[in-house]
Amino acid sequence: MTVRKLGSATIQKVEEICGPGFKPTRMFPRFDQEAFDAHKSWMVPEHVEPGSGRLVGSVHTWIVKTPHHTILIDTCLGNHKQRQNPGWNNLDTPFLERLKACGCPAESVDFVMCTHLHVDHVGWNTRLENGRWVPTFPNAKYLFARREYAHWEQERKTQGPDVNGGSFDDSVLPVVEAGKAVMIETDHQPDPLLTLRDYPGHTPGSVAVNLSDGDRKACFSGDIMHHPIQVYYPDWSSQFCWDQDLSAKSRRLLLEDCAESGALLCPAHFPGANAGYIKRQGNSFRIEWDR
Repeated sequence: MTVRKLGSATIQKVEEICGPGFKPTRMFPRFDQEAFDAHKSWMVPEHVEPGSGRLVGSVHTWIVKTPHHTILIDTCLGNHKQRQNPGWNNLDTPFLERLKACGCPAESVDFVMCTHLHVDHVGWNTRLENGRWVPTFPNAKYLFARREYAHWEQERKTQGPDVNGGSFDDSVLPVVEAGKAVMIETDHQPDPLLTLRDYPGHTPGSVAVNLSDGDRKACFSGDIMHHPIQVYYPDWSSQFCWDQDLSAKSRRLLLEDCAESGALLCPAHFPGANAGYIKRQGNSFRIEWDR
């Protein structure tokens, strides 16, 4: 797996699953077929499945190693969890073995940072042990944005244990109950090289994690965008966005920030060539892949 060096830090993507998912007409309420087709030549087959036209997506975590800490950004789906999506239900993947093979055994993680608390970003927060969900990373502090946690805590009170596909109960609350969670504001700085920034819209408290060392920068954007077509059409929010308009506004702001700073954009679901540099293109943007 590719290890990228940014200053004194390294970053590495570790994938849990990858494959075709929704058709773009379902994924994007503001979808435009002609605009989509204008980019199809470079999206097939890495980002769009030939024949079916389904969007290809990856579920992965990012390992960030600085001189001070080992950090995981988002923790995918997790094993043995009951989910309504059949492709995500009761998984049994060698994800922890993949982390270990990358020099990141579970015990070595200092911080787990969740860009937001959707089901596919919190799953490996916990693992099943003797019939109980326990924190997977025993020496880590789990950093949850206070506003994001408060939103789902309230949803849990009104909707019950099925909220967020059951993931709040099996992948978030056990961490809080174990005393491993830290509720943070975006001025919190867990490491000298890391900062946070609010980009609400996909969820009320979604954030990006920014890495900066000298002139080398990276932005771990979570689900502020799901698919690279959104670089070219930032107004295309996904059907999973809590606030479509706010999500589009945050996405455009993030792309502007990356273009201005020269940060390597590292999203949560881009497969294949999964990171790149954002360049302005008229009133929109394009991506130059970091291969």
